[in-house]
Amino acid sequence: MAFPSSIMLVLCAAVTASGRPNADRPLTEAAVVELALQREPLREVIDGLAEAEQGRALATRARPLPQVTYLREQTYGTSGTGEDYLSVAQTIRLGGRPRVRVAAGDARVRAARHEGDAMRIGVVADARERFYDALHRDLRVEAVRAWIGRIDAMLAIVERREGRGDAAVYDRRRLERERQVASSRLELELAASDRAQARLAAITGTSGGEVELAGALLPELEPDALPVLKAKGTSRPDLLALDLQGVAARHDLEALSRTWLPDLRLEAGWKGVGMPGVGRADGFMLAAMLSFQPRHLAAGARKIALGDARSLHGQRALVTSEITGELTGARAEAVRLRRVALEFRAGAVETSADLVRIASVGYEGGELGLLEVLDAYRGQADDALTAIDLEHAAQRARIHVDRVAGVDQP
Repeated sequence: MAFPSSIMLVLCAAVTASGRPNADRPLTEAAVVELALQREPLREVIDGLAEAEQGRALATRARPLPQVTYLREQTYGTSGTGEDYLSVAQTIRLGGRPRVRVAAGDARVRAARHEGDAMRIGVVADARERFYDALHRDLRVEAVRAWIGRIDAMLAIVERREGRGDAAVYDRRRLERERQVASSRLELELAASDRAQARLAAITGTSGGEVELAGALLPELEPDALPVLKAKGTSRPDLLALDLQGVAARHDLEALSRTWLPDLRLEAGWKGVGMPGVGRADGFMLAAMLSFQPRHLAAGARKIALGDARSLHGQRALVTSEITGELTGARAEAVRLRRVALEFRAGAVETSADLVRIASVGYEGGELGLLEVLDAYRGQADDALTAIDLEHAAQRARIHVDRVAGVDQP
């Protein structure tokens, strides 16, 4: 039995109603992607990354606030005095470069948003892969069941003929053995299908169980031309995030260029002194203080910023070169596998169906033996499974191309 890849394939019997919208409808690739992106933990991770960087950027805008101080000094005795001080102090960071630090924080906020976009692209690709893995396994189950169905039909014919004395006991026993082999294959396929369904449920956040899937295993179109894919790859969110992190690191380095300047503290206020027998005198107070950073501390901070900038530049160059080479090979693989899958289904699958028909007619006419019929049945099952595997391989290659190019929608 052949499974055309150009029409909708509805597989499995049960539908899980809880945990996803439109549960009475088959689960499509687009629905799986939507469910995967809607998971609350994923949104918390993505939004949390951006929120944390927004908090750090907000902290860089903080300035030292004025400090109000009241001080009372008192001595006792015949010549004791009482002194009161009320002052306002302000620290000025001469080497702080606040505008540059704010610019670095803002760049990291934008980088965090691009990192969230890159995470979404990875989730989309993973969801698509799991959807087609489950569809692939369900198609293999149906192909093996079709093989068993053909064996059962032939077994019924042989049993009738055996009852009339027209068939040997060997034919029936041989068919029963073939059915046992096919049934064991079916159990293997069902086990693999259960695992694929569980992995699909995990990424969609549904309650699990067998779900109904709808879609075509073979990708409808070839990937875009290589220049188009490379253009998409150069604007991948992870590359944009690396660019912005590099900008932030350079801002950090610029902000540290004047760390040799001290912090200046200015203080001004009122002073009052009370003296026995004399009365009280009022006046003012002024103070200025310079605080210098240790030389090695400033040098270490500059070295950290310089190292971060160099590392990010290198990472960006490595990723860019990897994208160029990966896209070339991935697209070639996807195009080749799609072409092979189309050619194989158009040729081998139809030929195997003809062989089954010829062998069945020949067996009923006494021209061929049972082994030829079983060989035709097994050949048709192998061809159907091979066609399904080729289409699945072509789809996985296409998804890999989209992942490398940074495509965020199927």
